[in-house]
Amino acid sequence: MEETKPAGPTGVPARVPPRYKELVEQWGAAVGVEDARTRWGKLVAAAEDGTVTLIAMDTTASLGYPTWAALAPLDKVADPGRCPVWPLTSARPRLADVVLAATRFPDGAPQILTRHRRPVVALVAALTLVDLPPDGERIDVDAHLRSGGTITLEYDYGHPGSTYEDGEVDQEPIPERYIARAKEPDGGEIGQGEGDSVAEALLRLWRPPAHLYSDEPPFDPWGKPPPDDLPESALRF
Repeated sequence: MEETKPAGPTGVPARVPPRYKELVEQWGAAVGVEDARTRWGKLVAAAEDGTVTLIAMDTTASLGYPTWAALAPLDKVADPGRCPVWPLTSARPRLADVVLAATRFPDGAPQILTRHRRPVVALVAALTLVDLPPDGERIDVDAHLRSGGTITLEYDYGHPGSTYEDGEVDQEPIPERYIARAKEPDGGEIGQGEGDSVAEALLRLWRPPAHLYSDEPPFDPWGKPPPDDLPESALRF
């Protein structure tokens, strides 16, 4: 059977920007703003069911700037209670404005979409969905704080990098970033997240799987010999 290749949506750059390739592989090609407006009801219903739809602004500039948004489930927003709100019926005719509000650098923020005043889905900057930790290991910010835990936020100015006199790289540049750290009531740190904004850092706040850590020291076959009083069975390999 001959493979059918759908034509690209109108208003979407023909080439996928490298920063979005991972998302396109996971969720499919982006749609243009006009296409999203036409299919608005179906796309919102899909987001309520857990499907992400990428929405690209119809400018060539989007190849180099974070002007792609994602219509996504509410669980893709770290703290929806503090985000701007749009009724679904108001967001549809002004979708370009909503996309810009979600993606504008550096003060873009997730836009919560409501039906009869009840939050149902969100429009977020697509880049915030890149490299998210597995859902089962993410720390629910609201639940963590309600249980008595704390979250601290830091801003790391990064480092511009440096080179030797011959041009060889001495230190790779480190980008600026926000860091969120989650701690239990007793002060023990249980996880952290990083991102280009506070919202990204909170969304990436995760609890590393238990198998990554162990209280047992690594086995050293050439280390200190066992005590002489161990039974013979314990000395066998």
